[in-house]
Amino acid sequence: MKHKFLKKICLFLLAAVTLCASFTARAASVTQLSDLLTLPAPPSVESDYAILMEAKSGAILYEKNATAKAYPASITKIMTALLTVENCSLEEEVTFSYRATHEIAPDSSTIARTEGEVMTVEECLYGLMVASANEVAQGLAEHVSASLESFVNLMNFRAQELGTVNTHFANAHGYHDDEHYTCAFDMALIMREAIRHESLLTIMGTESYQIPPTNKHDEITYLRSQHPLLTNASGMRYPYAVAGKTGLTDEAMYTLVTYAKQGDLDLICVVMHSDSRAQSGTDSTNLFNYGFQNFSCYNLSQQESVLDKSGAIFLSKNLINFTSSGDVYCVLPNGMTPDILESKVVLFDDNSKPDVLATRIYSLNGKEFGRCDLTVLPPSEGLALKPIVSVVPSQNEILREKHLGLPLIYWILIGGGLGILLVIWLSIRLIIRSVKRYERKKARAKQAMNQMTDGRFPPLL
Repeated sequence: MKHKFLKKICLFLLAAVTLCASFTARAASVTQLSDLLTLPAPPSVESDYAILMEAKSGAILYEKNATAKAYPASITKIMTALLTVENCSLEEEVTFSYRATHEIAPDSSTIARTEGEVMTVEECLYGLMVASANEVAQGLAEHVSASLESFVNLMNFRAQELGTVNTHFANAHGYHDDEHYTCAFDMALIMREAIRHESLLTIMGTESYQIPPTNKHDEITYLRSQHPLLTNASGMRYPYAVAGKTGLTDEAMYTLVTYAKQGDLDLICVVMHSDSRAQSGTDSTNLFNYGFQNFSCYNLSQQESVLDKSGAIFLSKNLINFTSSGDVYCVLPNGMTPDILESKVVLFDDNSKPDVLATRIYSLNGKEFGRCDLTVLPPSEGLALKPIVSVVPSQNEILREKHLGLPLIYWILIGGGLGILLVIWLSIRLIIRSVKRYERKKARAKQAMNQMTDGRFPPLL
């Protein structure tokens, strides 16, 4: 047991150091579309705080007091679940302590777990997200970080890493505390990270679940979600809703986080401080309809018309061809395409990304719209380029170069030998012809002399 406790402490310290080191390189990149474009008219939203964000791109399609301080209630448990799946396997066993099961308010939501009860992490996550059980939140917190206090510190570190701007957690479940607050924008960032985990996405989208008997409970524990868009509990199930979490306290009033997907759009809606569950559901539905009906999502890495036509830049007298190191998404109102974007390549030196040599910055109306890390394209996939520097091979290298299986020097020797033999053969034939001609001429002269001696003359021609 002591070793397990020390392990939890070490994990927490390691996570804290890692989060502090990476604080300046925040994972959440978001774009306020209204700062760049004139957007379609949004619907009326009655909740006091709201935001609609596209998950893949981080584009904000609508916001109302999105960074203003608000109390989250049980949507806090999204962060608790996120830290759990990031630090534990689903098969691990959680043993509930006295503190986890007894240090909760009398009016807390609960599934009546008791001290010494054992459940798997997966069962606990269903109890946390479907039934919103506060003692389960505390049990998971102690399982992850050994104590409730250290887990709260981890929650705040993780929130900072995700890029939150107005969040401070004081507990793992969201029961009201004046020092426990967040904002709609921050909850969208947290949900955006949570839905990256398939197991957590499944759990957050579950309408009902049965926890099997445990060492302290002989019967099945039945769980049922009260999320208005994921169930028919309020008669307003939304067809594209995938996952979410509800919250309610007197101070926070009704809070609701929902993730919905249709086509290429992945939308996250957060509404806070709503008068009723029906109002939170209606506001969320209207915002989702607004997003799905008026916007489209594009993968910029597939939009060749947006990229720099040359695809290459000069670097230290060498022509380097770059390619995107991953998908980059943007959201635009219907009727607009990525062709309206401008882009440029900027070199940079980031020791944490040795393979990334540059970034492509996209802009719209003179304002930055997004950016993409670039890596060097393999030469075989790049441009067919002529050498910048011509290298003249040496004479020996030329002679050693093979042609038809033989070095050039051999072909030269063979050709030279054949040439010499041809010259000798022609010379011999020329000499023979000359000798024969001379002998014929000599024979004719001798014949003429003989005729003259005999008194005969050769016939006139």
